[in-house]
Amino acid sequence: MKKKGFTLIEVCVVIAIAGILAGLAFVNFSGLSNKYNLENQVREMYSDLMNTRIMAMNKNRSHFMVLAAGSYTTYDDTNGNGQLNIGTDTQILGAKILKNQMAWTGGNQIEFNSRGLCRTQSTICVYSTLNPAYDCIKVSWTRIIMGKLTTQGVCSSDNCVAK
Repeated sequence: MKKKGFTLIEVCVVIAIAGILAGLAFVNFSGLSNKYNLENQVREMYSDLMNTRIMAMNKNRSHFMVLAAGSYTTYDDTNGNGQLNIGTDTQILGAKILKNQMAWTGGNQIEFNSRGLCRTQSTICVYSTLNPAYDCIKVSWTRIIMGKLTTQGVCSSDNCVAK
């Protein structure tokens, strides 16, 4: 007599295979999520740099972004002297805390004058083993460009290739 249906062993094998596949999918998803968060941090910082530059042109006075170990802050040169005075200049963007550590060249202060031009060239890099699409930003006299580091561990303008 033959009965239709599944045996307990068949059901256990199917559940085990489904569990293994779900575990693999979770591991891949968490890696993609971390990569997305890293790329998002670079895009957000790029956006804040562009907004700071545009505000400098709109208000016709200098604006600054100050970089720190795990954060950055933007300021408006309210007294119009062309220099950052943290006590008197208005803080536009509170300290934005970064999830991923960054390094930079060109000093910790990026200034955009009233014409939107940057006085110092800077490169901002986020180091990671996740191989993100974007992990550096080049700030030059007239442009702000997102890019990809060619060699991890070296934060320089030559090492950041525009994407």
